[in-house]
Parts: sequence; C-alpha cells; structure tokens
Amino acid sequence: MRILLACLNSKYVHTNLALRYLRDTVCPEFPETEIREFTINERVEKIAGEIYEAKAEVVGFSCYIWNLTETLAVIRRLRPVCPDTCFILGGPEVSYDAGEFLKENPEVDGVVYGEGEVTFIELLRTWRDKLNLEQVLGLAWRKRTSEGIKIRVNPPRPLLPLSENTIPYQEEEDFKGRLVYVETTRGCPFNCQYCLSSTIPGVRYIDPETFRMILKRLLNYGARTIKFVDRTFNVNKKHAFQILNIVREEAENYPPDEGIRVHCEIAGELLDEEWGNYLKEYPAGLVQFEVGVQSTYRPTLQIIERTQHFDHWSGYIREIQRLGTIPLHLDLIAGLPEEDWEHFRLSFNDVYEVQPDMLQLGFLKVLKGSGLREKSQEYGLVFSPDPPYTILQTRTLSHEELLKLHRLEEVLDRYYNSGKFREILREAVLLFPTPFDFYHEMAEYWHDQGWFRQSWSGKALFNKLWEFLEASLIKAEEGVYSLKEKLRERLRYDYFYWERPASVPEFLQIPEGERIEDYLSYKAQIQGDERWETQIPPKKQMDRRQWARATAVEYFSKEKWVLFFYQKGLTEVYTMTSLEHDS
Repeated sequence: MRILLACLNSKYVHTNLALRYLRDTVCPEFPETEIREFTINERVEKIAGEIYEAKAEVVGFSCYIWNLTETLAVIRRLRPVCPDTCFILGGPEVSYDAGEFLKENPEVDGVVYGEGEVTFIELLRTWRDKLNLEQVLGLAWRKRTSEGIKIRVNPPRPLLPLSENTIPYQEEEDFKGRLVYVETTRGCPFNCQYCLSSTIPGVRYIDPETFRMILKRLLNYGARTIKFVDRTFNVNKKHAFQILNIVREEAENYPPDEGIRVHCEIAGELLDEEWGNYLKEYPAGLVQFEVGVQSTYRPTLQIIERTQHFDHWSGYIREIQRLGTIPLHLDLIAGLPEEDWEHFRLSFNDVYEVQPDMLQLGFLKVLKGSGLREKSQEYGLVFSPDPPYTILQTRTLSHEELLKLHRLEEVLDRYYNSGKFREILREAVLLFPTPFDFYHEMAEYWHDQGWFRQSWSGKALFNKLWEFLEASLIKAEEGVYSLKEKLRERLRYDYFYWERPASVPEFLQIPEGERIEDYLSYKAQIQGDERWETQIPPKKQMDRRQWARATAVEYFSKEKWVLFFYQKGLTEVYTMTSLEHDS
C-alpha cells in the first residue's frame, strides 16, 4: 500500500511534526510511506499535480486553521481524477465534530480525530486485512449500506502515555535553515476558553532521555532553530529544568557560532525565584521564551478563565530582561470578551512597559469546540465563518476599532518588532501620552497616506517614520528645532546600527551648521586608528579596504564619536571612550 502524508505549511521554513510521528509509526509495516510538505502560498494546481503523480492509494493531510481552506481546494481538484484514492484528514481543525465535517465535504473519505498515531496505523491495518472499520477508535468515515452511504463516527480513542508513541525523526532529513518542532509535553494545566487545549484534561510528559535522543537527531540533521509545541513548557519545573539541561549539554557539542536556539511557550505566573536563579547560569541565546499575557484586564481574564496577576509576575520577566541573555516575546490578544478600546490600550501599555524583545499582537480566533465559540452570542462575538475564524467585532469593540488595531499591529511589527529602531522609539513614544497612542497615531498616518497599499524597503521605513515624526512635532512642548535634531540623531544612530550605509539620506545628515570642525578628517582619522586592533581582534586579519568596508564612523552628541563594526550580520558599537581607555 502506497501512502502519502502531506501538509500545507504556512511558510517554507516550517516543518510538520505530526507527519513525522505518523510516518515513523507506520513505516515498519507500510514501508511505501513518504511525506511531502508544501506551503499555502503555492498554486493549488502545482500541489495537486505533485500529489497526483505520487500515485498513492492513501493520502493523509494534516489540517489546521491556517491551511484547511487550501487543503480542501487541493482535494477537490484531485477527487475527479483520483476516484480510487482514499483522502484522510487529521489535525485539530477537523477533530471537532468530525461527522458534520464529512457531511459538508463529500470529497473526504475519513477523518482521524484526536491524537492520530495509533488510529492511523489501525486504519491502514484494517484496510489491508479487509476488516470492519467500526473497530477503529477515533475514526469518522463513510459506510456503504443498502440505503446508501452513511457517515459513522466511532468512539474516541483514550489518551495514551507519551512513552507509548513512536519516537519521531527516525528518517534522516536536511533541516538546515528550517524551523523544526518537538514536544516534551501534551496537554495544558489551564482552561483558557479561547483554546482547544482546555478540552483535553491533564498533562503528559515525555521521558527526558527520549527527548535527548530526538534532539541529538535534529542537531545532527542540521536543525538549529527548534520550537517546542508544548502549550505550557514550564508547567512542571523539574521536567522543564531537565529538558533545558539536556539542551545545554547537547548544544555544547557544537561551536557557539552555530546559533542553536530553542523556543518555548511559558506561563508567566509559573515563574518564581528558582526560575530566576536557574536562568542566571544558562548560556546566552540558547533559549527564548514566549509568554502569553493575552490581556491585563481582570474582567476579561475571568471570562476566559485565565486569572493571573501581570503586575506581580512581570517582575520576574523584568529580572530575565536584565540578564540580557534570553530573548522574550510577550503576546496580547485583541478582541477578547468585554475588553474595549480603552482597556486594550491599558493592556498594551502594561506589556510595552516591560520592553520585551517582541510584542506580538494577535487577534482572537473563535475556534470550533472552544468555550468562547459556545458562548459567542452571549459575549457578542462576531467572527469570520471561514478558517481561521478571526474576530470581526465584539460587544465592546467595533469592527472599525479592530481594523485600526490590525493597522497598529502592522506598524508595530515593522518598527518595534524589527529591532531596527530601538533608539528612536525610546524618544518618539515620549511625544505621545502613551506608547499605544504613538503606534496608533503612526498607523493612522500610514493609513491616511496610503502607505499600507505598497511594499517598502528597510531604508524606506526610516523615511516614513521621519515624515510622521515631523508631522507630529507641532504637538511637542519642547522647542521644535532642538527636539527635531534630537530625534534626527537617534534615528541616524539606528540607521548606522542597522547596516553599514553606502550613503546617508539627506533628512538624516547632520546639518552643515551643526557639524563639528574638521568633521570629515576626524572620521577618517578615527576609522584608521591602529589601536582598534586591541578592541576588535578581527582587524588584524583585514587589509585597509576590508576594514573600511566593515566599519563606519559617525558623530553623535550623546556618545560623541562612534565606530560601528559590521560582521556576519551583527553590529558591534565602540566609542572613542573605549579607544582612549585602551591607550
């Protein structure tokens, strides 16, 4: 039996963990099993053509809110020319009310609902041995009867310990440049009403040494960015420390410049002093944390059953921030019940004050089977009827306001989350009552100018920000000229830090009358100073031309003369103070 397991990922760099579990479970008995990964951005015709040419008897698709529409389009294109192929779907997006899903999609032969490793291989065995499909737990399927085709939904499959699952990634693959997923737990301790994890009780754990085996394989296959799909990685402190210890131990077998990093989603309210002490000794850059704040508005948190005290546990986040070794992403969800514009503004400002490395602004997805879906009318939740079921308006937040927040999200990603504008943003937000107001006003300015309709280069973003700031200076209390030059200088610093400039745009240049005497000769003298060899050892291996291409010098009133050293996509900053100290 030839089996093809497929998924349409959201991006090329992503990989699908579920397919690897299924492949490595069924391959010993069904060796003609392979996986194919596509993206939702590829043409349906191309994907369908490649699947058709595989000539598989069974095609299984892994389905999520971001790919179900595209997956069904592929199946509908294949069905007329593959009448004997069995199309089986699985994954969270088809697991809820699988029988109704089959009624709505006659091109699909069956759905594996819930955890699929055991169900899928039992389905294949049943087909191979021509047995009764009614014995396969966790399967929804079409049964031919004398009265026609009937949809049957078999009883669910009980959850099994993770130790009974096949270990994934047994087949060698090239994961260089890819984002690879692993899990060390299944389940979640919380009961968040917007999430499907709340419908599955309990948390199950993988044996740490089994995880070590998986990690060894991934690193050997070239994976360097590894994301844990654990819903709450730090639910069990002992387990989490064991896993992170293994990551550290295995990473030590590779040079530091390999850039190995694991990404974990954690609950901020589970952090404590022991976590803080543990992370103080953890290698820089090896782990990054994503923390779901979602909201800081208490009534909303009570409705979604995620009661937490951000004002308390944000202190631990600040401690981690001060370490400077662990990137932190904090998440907010717009469109939650009862959180209106003003209360979302407060939530945004609460999180922004912590200054995470990334502030991820997402929008509520009213998922099938979630608690909020069941009570959507009670809370006035209006959402898209198609995946990913994005919120359109609520009883307290209008559609127009949500559109404004979508624009704010885009500006936030371009500027704050890009990490390229840190100096200017520290100053620019002070022109407005709060950080939220700054990003909102800038997003509306972009909207009024029609800039969202076009793509812009990184350099163009500097120009757009400057134009907005110039338009905003009339609201400033300080002298407009002095403030303008202060902002221009901070933006110029970011411009130099971003990349070595071949030239500096006119709007960022130091005005002629403000330049110090012998400006150009000082720049050349500082850049060519031989003492930099002590501060920057790579200079010893560079000739004059290479050094000139790897550095830039500029004057800033705050730091005085600054040398920027660019190497391997990173920028190091040195001031004249460090050079004079060396002498």
